[in-house]
Amino acid sequence: MQILVLEINTSITLFNLSDKNGSLKFENLGEIQDSNQLNFSDDTKCLIIDSTAPEEPKLSMLLTNFINSEYKITTNNVTNAIKKINTDGQIIEHLDREEYTRLSTPSKATIGMVKSYFNKYASWSFNKFIALHSSYYDQYQTLEPEVYLESK
Repeated sequence: MQILVLEINTSITLFNLSDKNGSLKFENLGEIQDSNQLNFSDDTKCLIIDSTAPEEPKLSMLLTNFINSEYKITTNNVTNAIKKINTDGQIIEHLDREEYTRLSTPSKATIGMVKSYFNKYASWSFNKFIALHSSYYDQYQTLEPEVYLESK
């Protein structure tokens, strides 16, 4: 499977992803500066990873689960405070962030979606990408591994 890694405002790095004995292996295929250099059919499926993706080891666990799922986009926990603000810019309520998740990468897409995005916008914005292709992302799944270890 082709994985498309978007480095915000700099380049697109392509990886070939393979699963060997339950372990993900990435083969770097190179870096491109222009989405028109994506020499693949517009229907070619890919995964997008950007700065909204979680850190390792959670990312690898999410990718393993996500590749085998029917869902097209993942979610991540909200780590910042959420506030409801009125039209005057005043905070009127602090919302419980435990009740919310945000859409994030990894997400499934096609090369054609990436090309059409960059034909419209010069730099990467995950929010603009989702808005442009909102009909494609009709279902999402929170993929949380049961256990993962993090070093601090």
